[in-house]
Amino acid sequence: MDRKTILDKITEAKEKFQKRNFKQSVEISINFKGINIEDAENKLNLSVLLPKGRGKDVEIGVFADSDMNIKAKSISKHVLNRKELESYAVSKRNMRKFADECYGFIAQADLMPVIGKTWGIVLAPRGKMPQPIPVNADLNSIISRLKNTVRIRSKKNPTVNVPIGVEDMSPEDLTENIIAIMNSIEKQISKDKIASVYFKSTMGQSVRLW
Repeated sequence: MDRKTILDKITEAKEKFQKRNFKQSVEISINFKGINIEDAENKLNLSVLLPKGRGKDVEIGVFADSDMNIKAKSISKHVLNRKELESYAVSKRNMRKFADECYGFIAQADLMPVIGKTWGIVLAPRGKMPQPIPVNADLNSIISRLKNTVRIRSKKNPTVNVPIGVEDMSPEDLTENIIAIMNSIEKQISKDKIASVYFKSTMGQSVRLW
């Protein structure tokens, strides 16, 4: 499907959105055909940077010591040092709560062994194992990029749902985000194996894009 057709359908769908007392997220649902999504060559585990951004802020957790810890606290509300990591690890409930408050995580590279041993049991199933970064990394740019990156992970059903933004983003921006997602998926699963793609808001009706 070409860019203009996607744009026209999203424009039409947005005109029918009902106003809610909160800002709705929007997503696409991609349905596959003729494949076993659990086969290694088809199983999706992708990270895609949305070229027009997510349209809303999300929280990124940081595991870091010393100077990186201090810098991180000026950017994120969820920052733990080594001792705090180990303290939280005493309780799976505390780890789960912390993990669920964040969209994703980054970690000082030398803390990854500790995280793997203690937090892996909570973070790995959620697809939130931290991205390791060096101590001299530019935290602002890394966190900004991660906030606007979406994960595409397939499970047993031959369908994936991917957030593409929020309802007040322009049809043009939403179209650009959709194209970036589809291009990434089609590098792994050919277009002829895609049965349909639907666009919807949190509380709205689905609209078929193709």
